[in-house]
Amino acid sequence: MTENFKPHKSGNQTERKYSPEEWAELKQAEKDDIYKRVDETALDVVSNPEHFEDYLNTQSRLDRYSAVNTLLIYAQKPEASQLKSYADWAQDNVRVKRGEKSISMLEPTEYIKKDGSQGIAYNVKKVFDISQTSGRRNPAPTANRNPRELVKAMVHTTEVDVQYVDSLPYEDRPSYYDNDKQTLFIKKGNKDTVALCQSVAQELGYAQLSMNSDVYSRRDLGFNATCIGYMLCKKYGVDAQAFNISDIPDNLRNAEPKEIKRELSGIRQSMNEIATRVTDELYRRKQARSQEMAR
Repeated sequence: MTENFKPHKSGNQTERKYSPEEWAELKQAEKDDIYKRVDETALDVVSNPEHFEDYLNTQSRLDRYSAVNTLLIYAQKPEASQLKSYADWAQDNVRVKRGEKSISMLEPTEYIKKDGSQGIAYNVKKVFDISQTSGRRNPAPTANRNPRELVKAMVHTTEVDVQYVDSLPYEDRPSYYDNDKQTLFIKKGNKDTVALCQSVAQELGYAQLSMNSDVYSRRDLGFNATCIGYMLCKKYGVDAQAFNISDIPDNLRNAEPKEIKRELSGIRQSMNEIATRVTDELYRRKQARSQEMAR
């Protein structure tokens, strides 16, 4: 919807002309509906394990989007993978298909308060997924695609120390993060690269959550770290079935929408910080291989 107060003709009908005050009320009502949908979706995903998994799948593909916007995207088009406004798609010479319904998101905008300080408000932004356009979707990650390469990238880019050892406190785990020592310990001789990748992804989740928190408790952060490990593996095409994300803890199930959004935001932030470093490293390695082959 465009912010245009002038009526224009469409066929034999004339679009209603809104006063600035009426337009402001209309836009505020639209935002109120969006905020309500976010809260309802937050309550829904933590009360239904299948819905929670679908939400994490959406967030894993769109990790650069906030948890709030991902909840909105999940509620409207959970399979979305690439979003742009109508104008941005047109600028790329991509056509939005006729009859497609836009996806509503919240876009931050800065403004100056009466006291001269800077504030942030949110406006509703309409976008379309690439599946709603004439554009070509990127292929989905293939299961177990280069788990060894992903481990190398995660280990190389982590901000904690890494040590390879003969044994770990938990013999059934290929890796373990010790927060007291700020070190990720990896057991030598791991032959199951998928299991190793899953473990390292989750343990780095603990490490990143620790860096983003004032208080660290491995027990209290266990589910959050599991979600991070799951999303990292889903994002990069490694099997994620080993992660137990269906056992949503009671403190999350029984939380108010504000607290749910806060927890989901913390999980997304930590996952995104890891993924950003890993994606940059994987790209760097791909470019290096290309240059090597060109010689």
